[in-house]
Amino acid sequence: MFGKSTSKLPRAIAVVDFEHWYISLERQYSIKPDIKGWCEELRREYDVEEIAFFGDFSNCGLRGELDKIRNVTGMIIDTQNKSEYYKKDFTDFIMLDYIYQKAMTSKKTDTFIIFTGDGHFSSVVRFIINVCRKKVGIYGVTNALSYQLKDCA
Repeated sequence: MFGKSTSKLPRAIAVVDFEHWYISLERQYSIKPDIKGWCEELRREYDVEEIAFFGDFSNCGLRGELDKIRNVTGMIIDTQNKSEYYKKDFTDFIMLDYIYQKAMTSKKTDTFIIFTGDGHFSSVVRFIINVCRKKVGIYGVTNALSYQLKDCA
């Protein structure tokens, strides 16, 4: 599925805030993500090194999509927080840590694709562009994407 390629396409790592994608589509449009279609589109544009999905899969809706995610990647990070002091942004913090680590260690990666809507990701986008000198692509759900995030990408 992933690996070395002789492709002339830009090499990319994709990171997906599946909570954002699933819940935004469900609330606004009463539809579910087209995981396979999105991944196929991504692979037409990029030499995809890795796709990682993040979410609290204790949510029944998200859990019901796991087989569809497994059909495109084995990188599924469950961000369930069992603490009595639950924080809404727990998934974001885990994703941010992952992205910063990948940005610093993935020397052959040309582009980072980040699928989220949250403005918390603006600083990591600027870091990847300005410090790592790599490109960033942002995917999000229409009407659920932070203006701050749009502006920095």
